[in-house]
Amino acid sequence: MQVETLVVVPVVLVAFVFYLTHNQTGLPRVGKSGPFGFILTALKSITSFADLLDEGLNKYGSKAFVVPTMAGSLIVAGPENVDLFKSSDDTAINQPISVDESLQLMHTLNSRQLALPFQAVVVRTDVTRAISAFIPEILEETRLAMAEAFALPFGEKSTTLPLFHTMTHLVARISNRAILGPSICRQEQYLHDIIRFAETLSIYGQLLTWFPRILRSPVYFLLSSAFGGPKEPARAIIPHLKMLLAEREQGLENAKTITDFLINLAPPEEIADVKLLAMRVLSVNFGSIHTSSIFGTHALFHLATLSESELDTIRHEIIEALESEGGYNKASLAKMRILDSTLREVGRFYALGVVCLNRVLIKPASLVDGIVVPSGYNITIPLKPIHFDENVYPEPYKFDCFRFSKLRASDHTDLKYGFTTVEKDFVPFGLGKHACPGRFFASMELKIMLSHLLLNYDLSLPGGAKEAPKPIFFNSHVIPDTKACVILKPRVGQAGQDL
Repeated sequence: MQVETLVVVPVVLVAFVFYLTHNQTGLPRVGKSGPFGFILTALKSITSFADLLDEGLNKYGSKAFVVPTMAGSLIVAGPENVDLFKSSDDTAINQPISVDESLQLMHTLNSRQLALPFQAVVVRTDVTRAISAFIPEILEETRLAMAEAFALPFGEKSTTLPLFHTMTHLVARISNRAILGPSICRQEQYLHDIIRFAETLSIYGQLLTWFPRILRSPVYFLLSSAFGGPKEPARAIIPHLKMLLAEREQGLENAKTITDFLINLAPPEEIADVKLLAMRVLSVNFGSIHTSSIFGTHALFHLATLSESELDTIRHEIIEALESEGGYNKASLAKMRILDSTLREVGRFYALGVVCLNRVLIKPASLVDGIVVPSGYNITIPLKPIHFDENVYPEPYKFDCFRFSKLRASDHTDLKYGFTTVEKDFVPFGLGKHACPGRFFASMELKIMLSHLLLNYDLSLPGGAKEAPKPIFFNSHVIPDTKACVILKPRVGQAGQDL
């Protein structure tokens, strides 16, 4: 009995302290009541966050409620607060700190990412302005990379590939043609390292929030030592940076890559210490590989479910766009409306998770309904009431590649319903000043990749399946099924028709 007491009492005390620490919001919460209920619900949130979110929406509607997570209490605000979050000046409802904490940038990269986020300025300005100049390079790398990745096994007429891993490899190589140039983007060891870095960063970030702050540094050291971190890809990046800086000293500087843009805006201390500058290159890589590989994979899974006549409709539009505009350029990409519609539908249907506009409350804040939420908590808005509102999106639970291209045609407009257009009914990229700055580059890259693939390959799902594989949920994140495959078959007589 004494042994049982010695075990039970500390457990109860720890649970009680945990409960008090993470449930002082004054708001109702989902899950079972009591301290153990909080802990059990937090554990459940790892794989069933979407179910807990549905529970809260069914119980409390648009009223704010709490979802227990392994990182503590997460406040979920109603969708009517979208404009409030959009217009926030970060003095109370803060976005940059939320990004920093969710990715644990002080550990996974360094604390300078939040203190001086100039890489975001580079992506928003220099990279966006240079998109036209990057198109020929992205196209060339797409052709080369896909020819290698989709090479047929000896004697076979088609190849079956795990789509997510294949797409991640392609995106890493093609993105790095623009980020670092051809000499780096084709190095297999670098690609292996940068992909592992990009795939694990967000996972590490989530895991670290489960530990007390004092333990996060040693935990990250153990994780990155075992499974990889920034050191491995930096081994290729640092010598390249030194070469670029040496060329500049000789008067040979010429802005050709995104890394050159970073160097142009980098503070003197990061020019002096290329290890710091390498972290900026890694930050840009993470944003590019993480988002584009997920969106591209979802898009291809659903394109693979379409009938041959539907795919031919898309191919016809692509060919017409290329012929009318003299090949790949901003104008022809803008005319690929069905591909754009497919990507926007991915953003509506999946986004990158089931919540949006994640923020940290650094001061108490009043929500639209007058409820005051206390400081010190993470707060978010559920995507389901926004992206699955049948008053905005008829048949919201049907994935329709043509949804937005049909709306464009019926409204006779190209100004609305675009993949990169952010508005209160479409928020996968955020809103306002914190909207994702890389979405324009991602749109260009994905349209080139998808159009080249469709023009040169037939694609289908194994077994003739007509439903896309179900995604995987981890905390609030949504990723494609990492094991699901597609079948690719070269189109006879079509090779190179996108030239």
